[in-house]
Amino acid sequence: MPKLWLLPYFHTQPLGSTTFPSPTLAFCHSPMPKPWTPPPAPRRTATHQLPLVAEAESADLFGLGVLGVAWRGAAASSAVVEESRAGVARLPVAARLSHQQHVAQVGDVAGGQAQRLDLGQLPIGRLGGDEGAQRREGGVDAVGAVALSRVGRVPLPGLAVQPPGFLAAPPLAGFDAEAVGVQVEGLLVGARALAAVLLVLRQHADLGVQDIRNTVGNIPMEWYQDFPHIGYDLEGKRIYKPIRNKDELDKFLEKMENPDYWRTVQDKMTGADIKLTDEQVDLVHRLQKGQFGDVHFNPYEPAIDFFTHEVMIHPVTNRPADKRSFIPSLIEKEKVSKLVHAIKMGWIKPRKPKEDTPTYYDLWAHEDPNSILGRHKMHVPAPKMKLPGHEESYNPPPEYLLSEEEKLAWEQQEPAERRLNFVPQQYRCLRAVPGYPRFIHERFERCLDLYLCPRQRKMRVNVDPEDLIPKLPKPRDLQPFPTTQALVYRGHSSLVRCLSVSPSGQWLASGSDDGTVRFWEVCTARCMKTLPVGGVVKSIAWNPNPTICLVAVCVEQSVLLVNPCLGDKLLYGATDQVLESYVPPEEERVQPVQWVTATSEEHSRGIRLTVQHSKALKQVTWHGKGDYFATVVADNSNMQVLIHQTSKRWSQNPFRKSKGLVQCVLFHPIRPYFFVATQRYVRVYNLLKQELTKKLMANCKWVSSMAIHPAGDNVICGSYDSKLAWFDLDLSTRPYQLLRHHRKALRSVAFHKHYPLFASGSDDGTVIVCHGMVYNDLLQNPLLVPVKVLKGHTLTMDLGVLDVVFHPTQPWVFSSGADGTVRLYT
Repeated sequence: MPKLWLLPYFHTQPLGSTTFPSPTLAFCHSPMPKPWTPPPAPRRTATHQLPLVAEAESADLFGLGVLGVAWRGAAASSAVVEESRAGVARLPVAARLSHQQHVAQVGDVAGGQAQRLDLGQLPIGRLGGDEGAQRREGGVDAVGAVALSRVGRVPLPGLAVQPPGFLAAPPLAGFDAEAVGVQVEGLLVGARALAAVLLVLRQHADLGVQDIRNTVGNIPMEWYQDFPHIGYDLEGKRIYKPIRNKDELDKFLEKMENPDYWRTVQDKMTGADIKLTDEQVDLVHRLQKGQFGDVHFNPYEPAIDFFTHEVMIHPVTNRPADKRSFIPSLIEKEKVSKLVHAIKMGWIKPRKPKEDTPTYYDLWAHEDPNSILGRHKMHVPAPKMKLPGHEESYNPPPEYLLSEEEKLAWEQQEPAERRLNFVPQQYRCLRAVPGYPRFIHERFERCLDLYLCPRQRKMRVNVDPEDLIPKLPKPRDLQPFPTTQALVYRGHSSLVRCLSVSPSGQWLASGSDDGTVRFWEVCTARCMKTLPVGGVVKSIAWNPNPTICLVAVCVEQSVLLVNPCLGDKLLYGATDQVLESYVPPEEERVQPVQWVTATSEEHSRGIRLTVQHSKALKQVTWHGKGDYFATVVADNSNMQVLIHQTSKRWSQNPFRKSKGLVQCVLFHPIRPYFFVATQRYVRVYNLLKQELTKKLMANCKWVSSMAIHPAGDNVICGSYDSKLAWFDLDLSTRPYQLLRHHRKALRSVAFHKHYPLFASGSDDGTVIVCHGMVYNDLLQNPLLVPVKVLKGHTLTMDLGVLDVVFHPTQPWVFSSGADGTVRLYT
């Protein structure tokens, strides 16, 4: 079938001519436009030839790129290339550009590959068309298409039966050739205000633009890093690298000032900076999100069932089988006969069966003798025999000969106890020496020594003593912890045995041997109240419940429950109301102690209740919820430990028999456990099950004090033999670590409620503060680091610090000493 061409041809005019060429041939499907009136002469004319670029019914296209400037409207997007039987290539612009907008890039869709040719700010002159159509639909200034060299076949969409209608409009109507500056070789002007200009940019030098498609192929571009060029174009000319003389400051300024810096990338093939279009940026964003590159691609289209899942009883094709499928193959028969003949002639030999007999070889035959693990390196030589002495001579000196008594004693000794295993003898000459009778016996013993004597190589290890010391973190990295003495609370006339801080941290209570209990304001060291109790105060404990203002004081054989009436009036008023709301039971119960309500005179001093015991008391401690408290009696019977309930005024003895002299007791902060410390052990009882849970071995002679970590999994015990034992209850019943920091007996130990700190007070007059971090990871051991030694108390009667307690919220520590003072370290 012959190809259909549209060949409008125009007569050429010399440059400078004022008349335009007239067409000699026009092929159209739509009505002709109005008669065309020649415009004023342009400033410059050029030679024009107008061959049609596209062939009819052909898929061979030249590379086409579209650039356009419209009269009114929005931005242009892309061009659609279609072809009809009439042989007209249609290049419509999908949208409109604003008037006089410059198009800086040309799209090359040749070969289905999208490449860009940067034409700079290329102004396009006015290209006239149908003026009526311009008035009706907005008109077009110029719509151009750049035709490049032919690079491949482009699959075209289906051909339309009838073209939409194009006119061979008057060429170059109002076209400013000087503005474009190129030779126009093809022109198609369509009706409906759509014009297309086919520009064959064969002479790119007029525009200062060259085809910079690099032809070096898929090679590493680092090969060109020492050359001024980066490859070769289609004509074999060098593509020179762009001049890059920007320093880091210029790059930073460009990054700050250029709004398109984020979408500018460098082409490795040409070295040029390319500004990504919106479509390319959208493509990158879709690929980053894991989406498909094509916007119109639907990954969820219904699948086409090419092979049906239904089993059919009849075949798809009923083609009969071939005849060769029923007849033995002659070719295969010939091949088999040739192989049989080759085996008979011995040309093909069957594989020999593998021998299963094991092979033995020397394991160290190829061992390197110079290596550390070499065979000869591990060789330990046998000890050499002792050289003979003077006693083994045939003519020994007289002092080596044995007397008759020595011979008799030698014979009576056991063979293993004898210093010599022979008797030295003297002969007149060497010829007179007889044969040695024990020669075979000694050779045999020598062989036994070599065979049975264990020998091993002991490697000498050079160990730096510094490496044996554990690496501990620096104390300044473990802050905060108390470092300096801030306040001294003076007022007691004798040694201060015990301390306790209120739950709010505002008040401090101290008990002394002078028979008084003093209540201090923590921040000012001011004594707010002095309570004479008429005896030595052995222990004092503030109720841990913040809604109750109550202090338990151990005085001789009684526990005084004191309301100090400090702070909020509503708080200590509510405490009195709770105590006064007690209703005694109808039947009196037998109790090991006696609860006595305070008299009016005691009530005015602050005493509310008195719990009278049969023996002297050593300690009182509260449960975490503030209703129960426990006391320790200085007795060796089963009545040593008693538990009291304040709300019901009820006391009970939890133990039937004594397990030793009890030193102190504590309630677990979370669980229903009760800790009882005797001289050598710490027993942990479950109050709900009423059974012994654990028995901790303190590894010290006499336990003096005890404290429990706020989390409840670790316990520390101080002892009179200057040891501090840290127990991990989940790890073992023996101490995880034994600290010997003090030189004298430990009197008190304490944990901080919130900070990883614990402290110990000793008779050497110092308080040692340690960092004790307990991790949530059960596999990680606690970190124990001593961080500060606090000094300030003076030794009195060989006694130093008697009690240590932490502030409930701040990293402060209080200490009371035998010098009658209480000191605060912050």
